[in-house]
Amino acid sequence: MSSPSPYPEALQKLIIENDAKFPDVEHMSAADALALSKTTLPPIFVDCRTPAEQSISTIPYSIPYDIFSPSTATSSKIILYCTIGYRSSLNAQNLKKKHPNLQISNLSGSVLSWSHTSGPFVNPQGEPTKRLHVYGNDWDLAASDIHTIKFGFWSSIVEGFWEVTRIIKMKIT
Repeated sequence: MSSPSPYPEALQKLIIENDAKFPDVEHMSAADALALSKTTLPPIFVDCRTPAEQSISTIPYSIPYDIFSPSTATSSKIILYCTIGYRSSLNAQNLKKKHPNLQISNLSGSVLSWSHTSGPFVNPQGEPTKRLHVYGNDWDLAASDIHTIKFGFWSSIVEGFWEVTRIIKMKIT
């Protein structure tokens, strides 16, 4: 018998669906990532969300995916994340193909699962925050003590265009 999920049913369903789409990617639980972040050799967290999402909050000490250099991470565990794990799984899959010797994982459930394990968030100034961008209504599944933010229609269109452009560029290179 499996133990009950620490996540709401809707979030657990999204996590299972996403992780199943990427069977060749290692998926690390938020609880394991949080524990690893408190060790003497913490992982490198890589934020695969858009700059606008990152402007609300990030996991502490995260590096934006666009400026992350795999060559600097040869001895550390690399944990990629986004909102639920689709974008970070896609990026983890591509990074692993290009750098098979690196220890790369997707944060299963990404910032949504992180919020349910009491993982901390910081604002762009590095100060603790309880604010989190959740991308849209379907992903508004953060822990109840988190103030979720969704951008308006036009901001979503611009962010969506930016994300599609980034994915196309990633597939070309």
